[in-house]
Amino acid sequence: MNLLTDIVREDGEYRELLAAVRRNFKDKPLPLLANGLSDGATEAFCVAIVEDICTSIAPNGGKSASGKSRTALLVCPEEKDCVRLKQTFERFGLRAAFFTARDLSFYNVTASHEYEHERLRVLSGLASSSYDVVVTTPDAAVSYTIPPATLKNSTIHLDFDTKVDTTSLADRLVSIGYARVDMVEGAGQFSLRGGIIDICAPFGCYLDDEGEIHDGTHALRVELFDDEIDRMGLFDTDTQRMTTAIDSCDLLPSREILASRETLTTLKNIIATQRKNSRSPEAQKSLDSELSALTAALQNTTTTGSELAFLDKYIKVIYPEPACLLDYFDEKSLLLIRSTSAVRERLSSADKITGENIKSLIEGGTVSGRYAEYSFPPATFEAFIDKNVTVHVDSLSYGMSGKRLGGIFGFRSKHIVSYAENFRLLCEDLTGYMRSDYRLCVIAENEAAAKNLCELLEDADFDAIIPSDPSTLRAKDIPKGVVVVLWREYLYGFEMITPRIAVLSTNPDSRTGSLSTAVSRARKKAKSKSTRSIMSFADLEVGDYVVHETYGIGRYTGIENLTTAGVSRDYIGIQYAGTDKLYIPVEKLDMVSKYIGAHSDDGLVRLSHLGTDTWNKTKARTRAIVQEMAKDLIKLYAERMRRPGYAFSPDDDFQRDFDAAFEYEETDGQLAAVEDIKGDMQRPVPMDRLLCGDVGYGKTEVALRAAFKAVSNGKQVAVLVPTTILALQHYQTFSRRMRSFSVNVD
Repeated sequence: MNLLTDIVREDGEYRELLAAVRRNFKDKPLPLLANGLSDGATEAFCVAIVEDICTSIAPNGGKSASGKSRTALLVCPEEKDCVRLKQTFERFGLRAAFFTARDLSFYNVTASHEYEHERLRVLSGLASSSYDVVVTTPDAAVSYTIPPATLKNSTIHLDFDTKVDTTSLADRLVSIGYARVDMVEGAGQFSLRGGIIDICAPFGCYLDDEGEIHDGTHALRVELFDDEIDRMGLFDTDTQRMTTAIDSCDLLPSREILASRETLTTLKNIIATQRKNSRSPEAQKSLDSELSALTAALQNTTTTGSELAFLDKYIKVIYPEPACLLDYFDEKSLLLIRSTSAVRERLSSADKITGENIKSLIEGGTVSGRYAEYSFPPATFEAFIDKNVTVHVDSLSYGMSGKRLGGIFGFRSKHIVSYAENFRLLCEDLTGYMRSDYRLCVIAENEAAAKNLCELLEDADFDAIIPSDPSTLRAKDIPKGVVVVLWREYLYGFEMITPRIAVLSTNPDSRTGSLSTAVSRARKKAKSKSTRSIMSFADLEVGDYVVHETYGIGRYTGIENLTTAGVSRDYIGIQYAGTDKLYIPVEKLDMVSKYIGAHSDDGLVRLSHLGTDTWNKTKARTRAIVQEMAKDLIKLYAERMRRPGYAFSPDDDFQRDFDAAFEYEETDGQLAAVEDIKGDMQRPVPMDRLLCGDVGYGKTEVALRAAFKAVSNGKQVAVLVPTTILALQHYQTFSRRMRSFSVNVD
């Protein structure tokens, strides 16, 4: 997909920005601002600048001053943005990783360490320059983690030149968080049977017998002949058979928080003092459990190892000089910030919420105020911005007032909605672009779709081609009057106005809810079977605020597999205020719904406390308020019915033609809403109706039909939206939808 990044490079603003970035690596860096980039253009821009600065095609081979390969850091305001951009980088052939935030565990409760292992792999990859770019959120970037030197010293390297003493290796594995078992079944375990060592570990990277480099969490089997490695490879824990031979590997620690035997002794004394000074019976009971676990760990350190899940809250004791993700980057690294104001708001909100939770934990005696520190302050992130080569990538210039900048680079781009299942509109817009001398590229979902689309375009009298070798195609090579068809899934369309190039996508656009007719029909069929909407796991993302019928507002932390009374089950994790956490069986998902109230989008939601009557009082108070509101509404609507209003005429042929021009099949909800709104408009009383629905469910089409009805009755219509970008998008939608009906849109 070099063509898409080449399109961005065709813009003179990009070339000037790239030159400024390279100057910043030589001189004192000043922040740079790139604004005016739509979503699709932003993705292409980020890929292009990482390629040009941090990869082998860059000057000096992408090397930093220290001689190591440069790794870029991209900071986004939301986890879902991180996942999407990581996948985009990988589709362009770049080595990308997502550094997730980590839930701290303050109680001695067994939990999954999957995210912890992923974080360790990212940190190890940074230390070995294995990535071109790491994507993360600001709160994850400043949270405490294992220091680089500790991670390096705790990593075990194995190859055929390594001499292995089984007793020493077992002791070392225990010291870096592994538990010794009879048979390895899951991550963080190892077993020793004569000259065979099985280890299920997160790997930094390993070489297979064909010289390919891989990483991940794998089960490793090492077969010894005396103290030499005779055979080494990965095996299947179910069949216990070796599947892949490897030549070398780096075994990472199983935990981020690693405490030496001396540190465990220190912790035992600290906890004993805390217990003595605590006045809370609940806190004393928790501390007793921790003391028992520490005692067992000190006794078993040289034999089996013990799970100490509560060590997170003593990270300041274990790592007196803690580190965060930012410490793994060289000075003068490339830093990209997506939506600067939103990133700063998230970091500020996370800092406030963490502070409130810590205060609650200290008051309850769960943690000691002396050691209650788990992340660096927002000022650390700002200092990192100042000393590195930073590019702020924003659609508009928000959050940069009062900052001294090294340059402002204004791109002129537009987001283009998906043309999925709308070939007629695609042909109309292609014709318009050709009249304006644009070079054109259309992205299909896969190769078969690309060939089919190319044939359809040729039947519609367009000159369409599929390049024999797309990797060599450059933007300057695209002839005007020709449509270049490529394929790649999940890429957004965009238009670069200055170089006059447009990328049009026929991929379904998940943000605008463009659905194929088949999907629409499937949804309609599903609704006919059941009128009750049931939430699925796909509706929830880690970090979403949810409401439990009984326990109130919490934050969804994902699905975890826990073992209780010897039975393993999947549970839904919900984080409440402080360290309160609720695990409910997955089959009880119907008791949980998404929170859609105040502050649902800015991270300032006040979480409920478990074990209190606050939530029941809140529900009772809300019932009373709703009853009072209902009385006021009855009075209001009675008065409204007495006032005269304008009655619009019933639908005519013109209106029916407009409705029929809608390119998709309407949902039941859309048809019901249109019927209700038109009925309101035709009544001789003032209209008052609120239309609600999730993103992508067709509210705009309902508004379009109401607006057209008003216009066809000789009225003018005003559409109010909250942002400039949304105004531009709605302007494009209204213009496209009404262009055949002689309606003026501005």
